[in-house]
Amino acid sequence: MAPLKAKNQTQTPHISPHPSSTHQSSLQKTPFLILLPGQEETHEDHSVSFLNLDAKRVHRTNNALNRQLHRSRCVGSSHGWLLLLDECADPYLFEPYSCRRISLPPKETFPHVIGVSGSAEHGFDVEYVHGVRRSRVRRSVTAKELQECLVLKAILSSDPSRGNGEDYLVMAIYGCDAKVAVCKHGDSVWNDLDGKNRPYCDIICHKDRLFALSETGSVESWDFGGPLLVKTMDFHPLYICSTRVAETTCAYHDRERFSSRSYLVESRGDLLLVERHVGEFVGNNDEAVREADLLSDECSHPLVYPYKTLEFTVYRLNFMQQKLEEVESLGDHALFLGGSHSMSLPAAGTAQHPSRCKKNSIYFTDDYWERMEEDYSYGGHDVGVFSLGDKSVKPLKHLDLLQRIDPPPFWLVPNNM
Repeated sequence: MAPLKAKNQTQTPHISPHPSSTHQSSLQKTPFLILLPGQEETHEDHSVSFLNLDAKRVHRTNNALNRQLHRSRCVGSSHGWLLLLDECADPYLFEPYSCRRISLPPKETFPHVIGVSGSAEHGFDVEYVHGVRRSRVRRSVTAKELQECLVLKAILSSDPSRGNGEDYLVMAIYGCDAKVAVCKHGDSVWNDLDGKNRPYCDIICHKDRLFALSETGSVESWDFGGPLLVKTMDFHPLYICSTRVAETTCAYHDRERFSSRSYLVESRGDLLLVERHVGEFVGNNDEAVREADLLSDECSHPLVYPYKTLEFTVYRLNFMQQKLEEVESLGDHALFLGGSHSMSLPAAGTAQHPSRCKKNSIYFTDDYWERMEEDYSYGGHDVGVFSLGDKSVKPLKHLDLLQRIDPPPFWLVPNNM
């Protein structure tokens, strides 16, 4: 099967307020948090766990499941499937309920990779191109380091177990330059989309379109409904329409105390940009401090103040007027953000699949990869629910915010439960 190629045909997109039936049916179930075994643990002493929003834990003791995920790194969750890198950093799809596995093009076929040699046990020698000038870089890395730098996030366009199982695409943010590559069923290599606004921080799929969000706030889209990927949009917001933007910007402008992460999510026909405001060092009173403040004259050891999500701001992308409009309410929907495919779900669910989530809320998991392993006492812990109504952040039951969770949990929409 011929690999997908991309071409440009930029235009203003129209997002239908009525999602396709396949997309709708696959996202009408309450998401679970899946807690995977740590990479340093053996599959005999750590089971995979699922946590629903009613705080009922289901332990999976299936040895086949644990063996499949042992020493793998999860880089995404989408349409009921996990997207993982095995111990040699080769990507694959895994459906945890059936233990079905689908191999993807290997690491050597990513567009920036020139060559890889070595083994998971002894490490790898990697040669790749980097930067605008495509400078050649050679590095010796461990298997874990290769997993961490190869793919930053990956999603699916649709559920591979539906239909003929051949109509799905896999999209990944990859490499040090955080570019976007895709492959479809049957491809033997990953194909670069040649986006103009890298580095990218999030990708989503909706109605046969791939949307990529850059760290500067611009959004590009490609139509993959035909044999070629066609670029249809390059959106650069000119201004933000908000009554709180000055207040929010002022509150979080101090980069010694705060950082931000951004997400794209489709909700009720609108494309939303969501900003997550994180305190870099947050005490028990939820006050963010500077790193220098953690040392005192009385104590030679620094205080342990982990990073913590403090607030979210939601904007609607207005393509016609090239602006962002602040969203004050999500209505009866809830958003699910983190390392998984960003989702918006009706809080009430359906009669067949009732939901336990709270409306007008944002459920989030920890995806602060840059700081996740800096301290043995935290990392993966930044999990909770934010109310857009009263601006409060609350932990999820049975997940201690100060407890290290390695690897961090991912949202998983069950297909067969």
